[in-house]
Amino acid sequence: MKYKNVVWDWNGTLLNDVKVGVNTLNDMLGRRGLPLLSVEDYKEKFGFPVIDFYDRVGFDMEKESFHELSVDFVETYDKYAGEVGLNEGVREVLAGIQQTGVKQYVLSALREDLLQQMLRHFQIDSRFDRACGANDIYAAGKIERGQQMLQTCPIVPEDTLMVGDTIHDAEVADALGFDCILFAGGHNNEERLQKKAPVIHRMRELLTCV
Repeated sequence: MKYKNVVWDWNGTLLNDVKVGVNTLNDMLGRRGLPLLSVEDYKEKFGFPVIDFYDRVGFDMEKESFHELSVDFVETYDKYAGEVGLNEGVREVLAGIQQTGVKQYVLSALREDLLQQMLRHFQIDSRFDRACGANDIYAAGKIERGQQMLQTCPIVPEDTLMVGDTIHDAEVADALGFDCILFAGGHNNEERLQKKAPVIHRMRELLTCV
């Protein structure tokens, strides 16, 4: 095997929640009388830290605190939670990689207790040796959490592939010393992703990469 570890992103990579993310954001924008985003606009603008993304799409950060916007996002997203599912091929790929003996981890900007709850909900928690999320709802980024993960998990960076769906995932992989593959079906468009790392269009393509 080429790799001994695969580190997965959650939202947009394993979890198919782009449409829910756009609907959530547009509900928030609409309540404030701000222009709505198409899926294409969203994928062009989305990024980390989320506070900068909110500023780019028009929220007035002087009128509202980032905490207030973060709470609004979580509460609005919850209304659509029943519409999210796993991306096509995810279950098959997770099982296939696990059968080879490669260790799998999740590294997410989602709050860790919510991340673990969702993994259990979709009955895929047993596929992972560890799921590492944030300790708050602010989605500031994942580099620091990834560094903590390296201190507590038996992961050798040179033996590790990160799979994500945003340019931030490529930045995280670079900072942690991982190889990286990006999935084109997530929260950033393919044009942005191609500037950072190799891109796949179907999850099953990973079975030939690992």
